[in-house]
Amino acid sequence: MNKPVIGSPATDLGVADAAKKAIAYLYSRQRADGAWTDRLSSSTVSTALGLLSLARADDKAHRDRIERGLEWLKRNQRADGGWSMADDDPPSSPGMTSFAIAALYGLDRDGSAELIERGKQFIEGNGGYTVIPGMRDKGPKTWPAAAPIAWSLVGLKDVSEQPPQAVEAILLPSWLRNKVSIALPAILALGIMQARARTSSFPRRLLQRLAEPKALAWLRSALGPNGGVEECAMLSALIFLGLHSAGVGEDIQQASLKYLLDNQREDGSWPIDRDLEIAVTCYTVLALAEFGDTADEPRLRPTRDFLLSTQWTTPFTPLNIPAGGWSWNVPSGWPESEDTAVVLSTLKLLGLTESHPAVADGLRWLRSRQNRDGSWSEWVRNSSLLNDKPCVGVTAHVIMALEQHGGPHGPRTPIGKALRYFERVQQPDGASPSLWFRDSVHGTAKLLETYAELGAVSDPAAVRAREWLLANQRPDGAWPLTVEVGVEGGTVEETAWALYSLLRAGVPASDDAIVRAVKWLVGKQNTDGTWTPSPVGLYFEDLCYSDDLIAHSYALRALGRWLTCAGHPGTPA
Repeated sequence: MNKPVIGSPATDLGVADAAKKAIAYLYSRQRADGAWTDRLSSSTVSTALGLLSLARADDKAHRDRIERGLEWLKRNQRADGGWSMADDDPPSSPGMTSFAIAALYGLDRDGSAELIERGKQFIEGNGGYTVIPGMRDKGPKTWPAAAPIAWSLVGLKDVSEQPPQAVEAILLPSWLRNKVSIALPAILALGIMQARARTSSFPRRLLQRLAEPKALAWLRSALGPNGGVEECAMLSALIFLGLHSAGVGEDIQQASLKYLLDNQREDGSWPIDRDLEIAVTCYTVLALAEFGDTADEPRLRPTRDFLLSTQWTTPFTPLNIPAGGWSWNVPSGWPESEDTAVVLSTLKLLGLTESHPAVADGLRWLRSRQNRDGSWSEWVRNSSLLNDKPCVGVTAHVIMALEQHGGPHGPRTPIGKALRYFERVQQPDGASPSLWFRDSVHGTAKLLETYAELGAVSDPAAVRAREWLLANQRPDGAWPLTVEVGVEGGTVEETAWALYSLLRAGVPASDDAIVRAVKWLVGKQNTDGTWTPSPVGLYFEDLCYSDDLIAHSYALRALGRWLTCAGHPGTPA
């Protein structure tokens, strides 16, 4: 039942003040080039592999860095003996704990003996080694299965126990091998290492010998100008460790090592990715657009120029991706569908239409990347593999970008085909899980937001999504109600996604569910105008991350939409 809570400044719930502080904070974080840099949580896996790389490269030269990283690992062991996926946020993860054990055993065995033992006890008490990909028996075999490789490098496992990485995959046709997409750099580097360290049949040794120079050439083509691959410290470390152990690809080793040295944090840790600068710059503009005309905002003119400057104007040859897309960051991020779509939506808000050459190229790029089933994946079309499966969240952003730039709606159009994909994959209860964020709130909210963008909130799929979100709100007003991946409890990110989409779908600002969500968000704001992020971003399996500007920008966007729906549009501007 709706409650009559709107009608005067006294019933504003403190939203205007919260938004004013949040906007001021955002502009205080803006870079000179108009963009924003976020903070991704530090990662146990990246830190452990990064430290092993520095020690292999030159233990004495990098001793101070290694010591700082080891101190970070020791300081971030949780009370239960495990290590987390993101900073020291709960919950502890057996997989992450196995990487911390490898680094401590390899680099500080005697001094960390007690910590190592507590870590092993945590793993054994939380599913055992079979829950860690590739570690033992018939446990999960999904990529990267890098924990047993790290253990073998430090002597905790024999090299024969490493999960096989097939360097000969490079000999497959590109359309087939590229389906592995973002995992391929690690597979090739570690495959080269295994080909030189493990015995195999003569035919396979011959294939590996043919594959090695092609794999090294591919890796060189994937390196960014800063030596990184996907701006991912974990990948740079795996590439370095593989090639260093094999004694080949010295130039690639040095590029990867330089990337690690350049991106280690002062506290000795590394995040899973350096940052998501292009993505969070767009999310920030989307939030600010709820409070006024961003196309006429002088402070956002350099933002538009930054986004235009980061478009891929040449093909990305390692994966045969054409020119025209955008990545999540530069210079070693890879062009992909979701951030291309979000950039195009942002450029529309910054005053650029489909008549602009960059926008026209981006729209053409998006249309060319649609899968046969009507969906969009990130990098490789028509793949069913881990990171390039069709994704509701990715597809939602693409549909909205096409719609905002005048895309047609007919059943045979890209939008029409994508909506049929939505109908097929939506679960009977209305939920739609997303590939890149945990559980179902993100995907379900993005699906509902898409139908709202299309003016189709009465569509059965939209109705089911709205009903699922309302049925899965916590009593305190937050989302999610239940959790499969990560820690229980409401999060700023998921609450903001759900709140925004429900408001876009026409749920009144005075509705009890809406008011409870707004109160919860306002109550969670920190004194400096920020919100504390939670590890809801999902790379694969249970490897989650948190991001401060994802939490901040989406919370602000949801509150801005509420102000408009409640009759106070643009209040803080």
